[in-house]
Amino acid sequence: MTTTAEAVAEPQSKLRYDGPPADMAGISQPHTVNPSQDVIRKFTHDYCQRYVMPVAAEMDRRPEPQQFPFEYFKRLAQAGIVAYPFGCEYGGSGGSALDYNSMMEVVSYYDPATALLAAVSELAIHPIAHFGNEEQKKRYIPPAARGESVPAFALTEPEAGSDASNQQTTAKADGDYYIVNGEKTFIMHGDVADLYVLFCKIDDGSGRSERISTIIVDDVKQPGLTRKTLEHKMGMKAATTGRIWFKDVKVPRANLLGEKGKGFRYAMITLDSARVGVAAQGVGLAWRAMDESIKWAKTRQAFGQPIAKLQAIQWMIADISLRLESARCLLYKASLMLDAGEKVSLQAAQAKLYATEAANFCIDRAMQIHAGYGYIGEFGLIEKLYRDQRIMEIYEGTSEVQRLVIANSLLR
Repeated sequence: MTTTAEAVAEPQSKLRYDGPPADMAGISQPHTVNPSQDVIRKFTHDYCQRYVMPVAAEMDRRPEPQQFPFEYFKRLAQAGIVAYPFGCEYGGSGGSALDYNSMMEVVSYYDPATALLAAVSELAIHPIAHFGNEEQKKRYIPPAARGESVPAFALTEPEAGSDASNQQTTAKADGDYYIVNGEKTFIMHGDVADLYVLFCKIDDGSGRSERISTIIVDDVKQPGLTRKTLEHKMGMKAATTGRIWFKDVKVPRANLLGEKGKGFRYAMITLDSARVGVAAQGVGLAWRAMDESIKWAKTRQAFGQPIAKLQAIQWMIADISLRLESARCLLYKASLMLDAGEKVSLQAAQAKLYATEAANFCIDRAMQIHAGYGYIGEFGLIEKLYRDQRIMEIYEGTSEVQRLVIANSLLR
């Protein structure tokens, strides 16, 4: 029988759908837009049940500072999950946005932090795949696809969070090199990355440009580059977060990504795609919140009957279901538009905003349904999901930023 790792890595035409795994009984099944989603979901469920479920709680409870799970990450890559959307010629599967986000939805169902581990590589590789030259693509994408290289998307700074255009990091031209100075923070995998897709302002000798550019920092062993793991995160602990300082770090001028001064545009296009991916994380978490709530409501006894018989519980589960399915519709719409090559700034913001806030609602209701058994992590995963969800409304643009994007798109 074909293993999960082999199946996900094979060309899509070779994959078969034999129905859900036997131990998926009780898991609610999402609507299918394209039959290929069933194939991806089946193999992702198989993989997660074998490799993610047994260790997700353990990775969440490791001592600080958290250590990046290199072997776990490499196994994700070998299964084809990290590189599923990368081009086949660079070691990926060339998967569609719809299939990839269906995959992330399932991974998030089992462990949102594992989904984030994979998604960070897609985030960092996206600008290289879309705006890099052929030499850069061949050099950087295949190692990331194999899990041998950990890339990071270095945009956020201490004074440039939601105001991403306020970049203070500089790259001063010096012969064949740029000399980089500045600081980045809240960078996923920034504490261990082998390369940074770095956003900065270039000074080519005629004064610092106010337009943002993108360069690839691939020599992370230089003495001027220092970094640390940020400790005591609320959730998503398996995917580590870093702070990086650049002091006179040398980067070849050949590592300029795309055109000078186009970096902000590259970042925004990348974030459009990434926001749809975050929506998939939210949908996956909300899906798990619903299934856990249904299972608990049917088995937990109160007042001489299962609490599923109580109208208050029934209404909470109905509300969870409504938000989950609404979020899923927005996710699939945005994914299909990405596959069609359409501009998705509006739809990506709508999907991310609604899906992540829906996830907040769903896991909060799940906590209420489970009561003390949800609040105490010893008894199950509701407490962990509650913590993992919160960042979804912050990274790749806060909910407030998404509302601004939506309003500006509609009122222009």
